[in-house]
Amino acid sequence: MTHSDNTQRLFLDMQEHPENYADEQLESMMDDLDREPDVHAAWQRFEATHHPGKTSSHRWLRIAAMFTGVLLMAGITFAAIHLVSTKRQAPAAVEVQSLTPEPTSPVCFDNVTLDSILTVVAAHYQKTVTFRDEAPRRMTLIMTWQPDAALADFLDRLNAFDGLSLSLQNDTIFVIQTNEEEDKP
Repeated sequence: MTHSDNTQRLFLDMQEHPENYADEQLESMMDDLDREPDVHAAWQRFEATHHPGKTSSHRWLRIAAMFTGVLLMAGITFAAIHLVSTKRQAPAAVEVQSLTPEPTSPVCFDNVTLDSILTVVAAHYQKTVTFRDEAPRRMTLIMTWQPDAALADFLDRLNAFDGLSLSLQNDTIFVIQTNEEEDKP
């Protein structure tokens, strides 16, 4: 039985039978009850009884976990930056490759957006491009372009892709997204 258990029993007994106790004892008990408890000391006693093995090893585990978390976040950040920079460089590489002095060599577009492909092709044929819908802009394609071939042939090849309709009117290439269900009877 602890000190606080004895104190509680004594207090309950004093309430039930005050005639058995002197006034000084009652006042002493009331003073004990009015005092602020030492929470820090109570917490130390609680930790000592419930976590006796808690030593500096827990601190090292926390430090190791934080270090691992920081490394993980740094790795994810590095991968994201590398991925974004790689995607940004791909269209630029295609444009540089297509503007080489040999306009007859084929240009390979590998996972390049339609917007980037048409920018290169339109510049070669001295045409402008207008997208009537935004979705085709982001389409990525894999195809080869022969700069010495006719523009109409290249547009016909692009029209073979589902969901695309390209047409040449005056000096402008118009790109429209088509809905396949409208084409079916």
